[in-house]
Amino acid sequence: MASCKVKAYVLKNIAKPIQNWQKEMGVASAGASGTETTGGSYLETMGRNPDYYHNLISFTTVEYNPNTGLVYCGITAADTDILWTFEPETKKFVSLHYEKYGEKYDVKIHRSLIIDDDGMIYGATAGLLEPFEYLDAPGGKVFSLNPKTNEIKILSIPCPHEYIQTIAMDKKRKIIYGFTYPGNKFFRYDIKTNRSTNFEWMGCHPHIPAVDDEGNLWGQWSYAGGNVNLLRYSPETNKPEFLRKSLPKMFTTDNGSIDGMLNGKDGYLYIGTTSGALIQFDPKNVETRYLGKPHPGTRLAGLCIGKDGLIYGGGGENYNTYLFAYDREKEKFITLGRVYDPEINDACVIVHHITITDDRTIYAAETDNVERSGFLWECKVNI
Repeated sequence: MASCKVKAYVLKNIAKPIQNWQKEMGVASAGASGTETTGGSYLETMGRNPDYYHNLISFTTVEYNPNTGLVYCGITAADTDILWTFEPETKKFVSLHYEKYGEKYDVKIHRSLIIDDDGMIYGATAGLLEPFEYLDAPGGKVFSLNPKTNEIKILSIPCPHEYIQTIAMDKKRKIIYGFTYPGNKFFRYDIKTNRSTNFEWMGCHPHIPAVDDEGNLWGQWSYAGGNVNLLRYSPETNKPEFLRKSLPKMFTTDNGSIDGMLNGKDGYLYIGTTSGALIQFDPKNVETRYLGKPHPGTRLAGLCIGKDGLIYGGGGENYNTYLFAYDREKEKFITLGRVYDPEINDACVIVHHITITDDRTIYAAETDNVERSGFLWECKVNI
């Protein structure tokens, strides 16, 4: 029977147990990486308590690098120390000190770490702006990280005042695509020419986009609160296409939003929706196929592919979070279990992103915990 052995690792945590830190800090209604406040901006709110400012964090992006054997972790942190590594053998975290390169509004790396085929790592920074801070904020950065030297270089601010929620990369053409917040803009950054193109308003952004085998970028768009539809961009035509095509919906209030997405290396894209469904998408004919709902509840944000060819996923919410595998040959889901550490009697509140090592260990990033900091969850898979 398939299973996974789970252990939580703590990078930082607040010094005392809390119940609803937003109320204590004057925040109206947002998670550990949220923005909606009654007591000022996110930075002002966190700045009232140094313990919160430095230690109330979330894990938002994780990426295993087989070249270094490290897990690269992008986090949400008010002090802008947002890029770390985790060493699976020693279980040690090491800061890469992004705070030396960015500015005060660079408070998270949301879904934005990619390892290129040549080993170089690219990332982008997200923010948590209030409207009155918008014009003072320079904008999110596309940056490179050399894993051999740990040197960070700021490459571009593709959309001034906007912060970058998520990126995808065309590794063949050396193009990075991204979507921003709060203006929901779309951009293209060409590494070879160091040139950015801002395509402006897209209506909404996917939780993560993907590039298909032909080099087309796929995301989503909507207008005036309507249906969420697919967005396609071809580097050949250099023009976004607003398709009238949405993803399958699980229930009446489901708008088919993209929560997780990856290129399956088999001609298809695989999409996890906010309702918790796994969808196979054929970019050639823009057709979707519902594969199933692998866990109870909503959210399917975490997707990755193992060396065994299985698609691994993580989803759920409110501490009921689960991991699974999907066998494409057998068209079968394999339940791996809950993201729960029995030693500390605690569970991951939301699986935001996952990555997998060569020995089939999944690392899950936890975000939006309102009772403590987010943890890094190590899940050793047995199939």
